[in-house]
Amino acid sequence: MSAPTKRDYVWNTLGVLLQNALSPLILVVISRENGLVAVGSFAFAFSVSIMFWAIGMWGGRTYQVSDTRGEFADASYIVARLALAACILVGSWIFCLANSYDRQKTSLIVVLVLFKAIESIADGLYGVLQVHGKLYIAGRSLAYKAVLGILTFTLVNLLTRDLVLASLGLVMANVVVSLVYDLPRLMGVATIHIDRHELRSVVTILRRSLPVFIASFLAMFSLNIPRYFIDVFHNEQNGYFGILAMPITLILLVMTFLLQPNVLRISQLYASGKRQEMRRLVLSLTALTAVVGGAIVLAAFLVGVPLLKAVFGSDFSPYRAELVVITVGAVLNALVSVGIALLTIVRRFGGQLVMQLSTNITLAILSYIAIKDYGMTAGVWLFLGISGIQCVTVFVLYGSAIAEKVSHD
Repeated sequence: MSAPTKRDYVWNTLGVLLQNALSPLILVVISRENGLVAVGSFAFAFSVSIMFWAIGMWGGRTYQVSDTRGEFADASYIVARLALAACILVGSWIFCLANSYDRQKTSLIVVLVLFKAIESIADGLYGVLQVHGKLYIAGRSLAYKAVLGILTFTLVNLLTRDLVLASLGLVMANVVVSLVYDLPRLMGVATIHIDRHELRSVVTILRRSLPVFIASFLAMFSLNIPRYFIDVFHNEQNGYFGILAMPITLILLVMTFLLQPNVLRISQLYASGKRQEMRRLVLSLTALTAVVGGAIVLAAFLVGVPLLKAVFGSDFSPYRAELVVITVGAVLNALVSVGIALLTIVRRFGGQLVMQLSTNITLAILSYIAIKDYGMTAGVWLFLGISGIQCVTVFVLYGSAIAEKVSHD
């Protein structure tokens, strides 16, 4: 395993940038061609698909890449993703039945979950490539999928005005790139052999990375709890909320392309006991995420409303305060994700699980009470408050874990 190269950084940054731009671009297409109500429908369905995607990712690439001792074979991680993909497809259908969604809403959710299931499998392949020093291949794949995906979605939507069919275009774009580009290059860097031993290893991987999954899932859940209750009590605000939540994508994008190429490096520094070097790298990454996030908050305050009106053609003036609040919450939520990744690397899970579970239960209760009466305004303020508590807690837990490790060395 080697440190990331300039080529890895460039392609990973470009790929992640284009992938994270995919959802906002799709919302622009829908707002112009299908209207704000359709934006709300797609944004809600996409948010549901992301929750199931989090299940499909389980321990995620961070756990896979930070397996510096090679305890599990590459094939074991890939088989785990395949099994989880099947589970989330079934789970999405059950979710729709339980909520009594109509045929259109159910179809859109299931198709988008299929799209994210393919993404989660591909991420397992990217983990293998990253471990073998080929992160740039993963970045290229993400870029190709994003470009082909938005072109296919736009074309199908223009021809049919059917969001389900257009979303199927996204699925096909991902499948084509995976078969034509991903798999041949994976075979060129690693030998994937699946036998009974690998299947047993899958169970062990899922069991050991269960705390990572729960923590990551609950962190992602923080925004979707208010979104769910907005859909239940104020469905007419879904479109506005989906668009106002877009800064979250930008800030998580910054966090992802700063952190992901450095996961392997941080893991190696931790394993080799180079605490000071690790601390400097972590501090730099965290500070950069916070600074860029702060710049996005300032931009949201100064030009957010006119920019959204120019792009989406709707007046967001009544929601200026909500835009700033949700953007601040997004910065804190991104820092929570950084903290969870660091705790995953140092293999400390207990404290963050208690924190995530307790804060999200609290958020669900407060959302049910407040959103019914105050709608989206209550949702964004609750998201900000819970994200702040989670951010402080997760970094206190990380600091304690490092201090404890140093004292034992």
